[in-house]
Amino acid sequence: MKLIKYFLQRRSVTILLLVLVLAGGLFSYIKMGKLEDAPFTIKQALVLTPYPGASPSEVQSQVTDVLEEAIQSLGELYYLKTENRAGLSKITVYVKKETRADEMQQLWDKLRRKVGDAQSKLPAGAGPSVVNDDFGDVLGVFYGLTSEGRSYRELEDQAKLIKNELLKVKDVARIEIYGTQTPTIDVVVSPAVMSHSGITTADIANAFNAQNKVVDAGGITAGTGRIRIESTGNFYSLDEIRQLTIVSRSGEHFRLGDIADINESYQTPASNLMRIDGKPAVGIAISTVPTGNVVDMAKAVETRIKELKKNIPEDFELTSIYDQGHESAVANQGFIINLIVSVITVVAILLFFIGFKNGLLVGSGLVFSIFATLIVMLAGGIALQRMSLAAIIIAMGMLVDNAIVVSDSALVNMQRGMRKRTSIMKACSATALPLLAATVIAILTFLPIYYSPHITGELLSSLVIVIGVSLMFSWVFALTQTPFFIQEFVRRPRPSKLKSELFSGRAYDSFRKALHFVIRHRYATVGLMIVLLVVSAWSFKFIPKVFVPALEKPYFTLDVWLPEGTDIAETDRFASEMADYIRNQEETEMISTYIGRTPPRYYLSNVSFGPQSNYAQLLVKARSSKETKALRSRLQDSIRTLFPGPLIKVNKFELSPLTEAVIEARFLGPDPAVLDSLAGMAIEIMRRNPKVADARNEWGNMTPIIRPVYDPVKAGALGITKSAMIESVKSINDGLTVGVYRDNEKKVPVQLKSADTDITDAQGLGDFSVWNGQNSAPLSQVTEKIETAWEWPQMRTYNRQLSMAAMCGVKAGHTMAEVHGEIRQEIESIQLPEGYTFFWDAQYKDQREAMQAIAKFFPLAFLALVVILVALFGNFRDPLIILCVLPLSLIGVAVGMLMTGFEFGFFPIAGWLGLLGMIIKNVIVLLDEIQVQRRAEVPAYTAIIESTVSRTRPVLMAATTTILGMVPLLFDVAFGGMAATIIFGLTFATLLTLFVTPALYSLFYQVKKK
Repeated sequence: MKLIKYFLQRRSVTILLLVLVLAGGLFSYIKMGKLEDAPFTIKQALVLTPYPGASPSEVQSQVTDVLEEAIQSLGELYYLKTENRAGLSKITVYVKKETRADEMQQLWDKLRRKVGDAQSKLPAGAGPSVVNDDFGDVLGVFYGLTSEGRSYRELEDQAKLIKNELLKVKDVARIEIYGTQTPTIDVVVSPAVMSHSGITTADIANAFNAQNKVVDAGGITAGTGRIRIESTGNFYSLDEIRQLTIVSRSGEHFRLGDIADINESYQTPASNLMRIDGKPAVGIAISTVPTGNVVDMAKAVETRIKELKKNIPEDFELTSIYDQGHESAVANQGFIINLIVSVITVVAILLFFIGFKNGLLVGSGLVFSIFATLIVMLAGGIALQRMSLAAIIIAMGMLVDNAIVVSDSALVNMQRGMRKRTSIMKACSATALPLLAATVIAILTFLPIYYSPHITGELLSSLVIVIGVSLMFSWVFALTQTPFFIQEFVRRPRPSKLKSELFSGRAYDSFRKALHFVIRHRYATVGLMIVLLVVSAWSFKFIPKVFVPALEKPYFTLDVWLPEGTDIAETDRFASEMADYIRNQEETEMISTYIGRTPPRYYLSNVSFGPQSNYAQLLVKARSSKETKALRSRLQDSIRTLFPGPLIKVNKFELSPLTEAVIEARFLGPDPAVLDSLAGMAIEIMRRNPKVADARNEWGNMTPIIRPVYDPVKAGALGITKSAMIESVKSINDGLTVGVYRDNEKKVPVQLKSADTDITDAQGLGDFSVWNGQNSAPLSQVTEKIETAWEWPQMRTYNRQLSMAAMCGVKAGHTMAEVHGEIRQEIESIQLPEGYTFFWDAQYKDQREAMQAIAKFFPLAFLALVVILVALFGNFRDPLIILCVLPLSLIGVAVGMLMTGFEFGFFPIAGWLGLLGMIIKNVIVLLDEIQVQRRAEVPAYTAIIESTVSRTRPVLMAATTTILGMVPLLFDVAFGGMAATIIFGLTFATLLTLFVTPALYSLFYQVKKK
């Protein structure tokens, strides 16, 4: 109390500190970072290892398994998932969710060392492995460069010039160019010419290496100096390549241009492609430094691009695809407006309840708490983003609770005739400890979310911190700034205006009668509450369950999977046809397509697919968020009918990462055939449910392969080796690399290709001539047979076990929880052979882990809560009363969810935990007043009635400010469910505080009217 007295006496010091808080808050708001969403750490890394020529099973056994054995020794490893395709091993390393963000880089360094140590164990021709630990970085400012008639090489060159300039912009961290094509020099030669000339592929490769090799020519001494001799003869043009002399084994000399056609081209098949509104494009994706302001960075990039356009050729067009800076500014602006509306609403309520001057007095504490919180946010590196701004709005009503109680108590004391300073000091001394306990408990209810190791915990961590900090500041200012303002601006009532009875009048009398009735029928009251609780718990089955809500954005995506084995050119054609259709819809503003793999992670929750030739993603931008919803819903119903055949998945933008499928029943075991059978049974069960969409096998469909079986006897007689046969076959379409052409900093591969080949089946391949420089023969004459077989184009593993999942989506209007509940029992009853296991993956696994993460620290928070309550009241009965009241809050939550139609998920759960803190705070204030009056020897029954009546105004004010302050969030897609939980839950909880709490108190203490 000495500190409070100090602030009341030292007027100049108090004013200075308050001015500094306001100035510091304003400065912090201007300087602090601004983001669209709260950052969270993608605790995954990719290990990519090429193994050209190997089948998926060979990649899995010879490369993936070797690397997994090395990786699994990481102590922080959670689990491994792999995707093995022909010639490529893709290992996704998931680390334990408890691993902190600041430990990740050291962990990835350990991963690199382990992968590096395993390189010597890989088979010849495999590797080197590449560890990609930054694929979780957000490159949120995404542009596309297009040009009519320009080649990919020219697009790439121009993109690199732009990249070099943008890297100079403040706060730009990294720039990635997407969609570039690998240039090649195609040497197209007829097999007949090769055979006739006696030239082998090795001869051409040797000639390239000898001619284009950089050789140190040394130098000569000239007097006291030394002159360097520069070697020449390197290739700098196609004409120089055409002049290359090839020497056959027989010693004959040939000019390469005389026996082959030499042209510039691009590697086939392409690894990925990009288009903007149908035009070929390359993407330029830009990330912000960790401490940077993405809004300012995006504006600076936009300004620099406008300057660069003056020097860029007119036929190049640079288009903004996704601007995180703009999205962040829009999101922040919307929340700032909601925040201002909430502040005005709260202050207006206070003015209505306690008059203009007192309302401004209490409301000013709200402003000081917010500004002080902004200072801490800047110091702690918490940016203004969706979560931190929502936290301020959520805490808005609670921030005035402490000031309301202190000011109301001080005003009541003055109306009882006490002197102003005495009234203030008595109000502070009487309420300081209960309010501190209530504030700490309100913060403790969020503790399980903050310490949750799950991604949702990290996503909401800033929300919890901001609420906690702001609530503690509200307590501090309630005991410093509020008493000071009462002293300076509130007049003590004149003796003529003092009231003999403070809580009198028709409303108070009616309330007393209601309290008498409730206490007299306390058993019936408690019984009714129990019935309502049971009914509300039962009603939750009718509330849709969606774990993380979608966002309102003018964007949505479509993932498209054509049948496995589809050529990337056909995928490009199909995606372009679909994009043309969507572009002609009236709501569409722009559409960009990405073939072969997903674009750079321009939004944190984007999921990564590819490389795979049968995959495409379409990013659709509509003219507004409202039109986006209409177009997305329409396409969700019609796109599969218009484009039958491929799997098409229409995606919203969500706060947490999407999964490949909504529901995944994952089977593990040693035999792919058995896994296929088990997955097939699960898929059949899924397809029987009318609410299921796109039931499928994770491995896709089997694809045909042509297998020439080398005959060493027949081929040996012709002198054709196996390597010569394979090299000839590779030259048919893909091309055989025989050299490198150095084009400035680029190393352009020189590809040898066969002319006049149009082979589409095994028979045509059998007629193709292979050569060894002296002899040539049809492929069928150097093989035992040329057979057609079938294979899985990909093989997946989970923790080093072959793994196959039955996957499906959910039709519009239904939820994962609903559909999963209907198919779960039948799928789980599938008989598993010995050595095979099963578990539910995807969203079910993720949601279960999130709830387990919250539950992990809930007992600790609950224990701390109980300890504080027992320490505060000095008994067990009062804390028990509070704990009995808490479950009844679910009644209001159920009513709110059913009335508003919001889905129940993680955010409403977080809101409910916060709601518990608000309820406890109100009940503490009421029970503390009852104890105060009983210590003053007021009869127990009278103490219950009069304490409840005396606390009615502050409880109603606190509840009303919180409820109406939350109203703006009701219209936010992400936080609407949380707002509904708090608004309806607190509305009902207020009735619990004012009626049920007195009934429970009289029941626990056996108080009766005498």
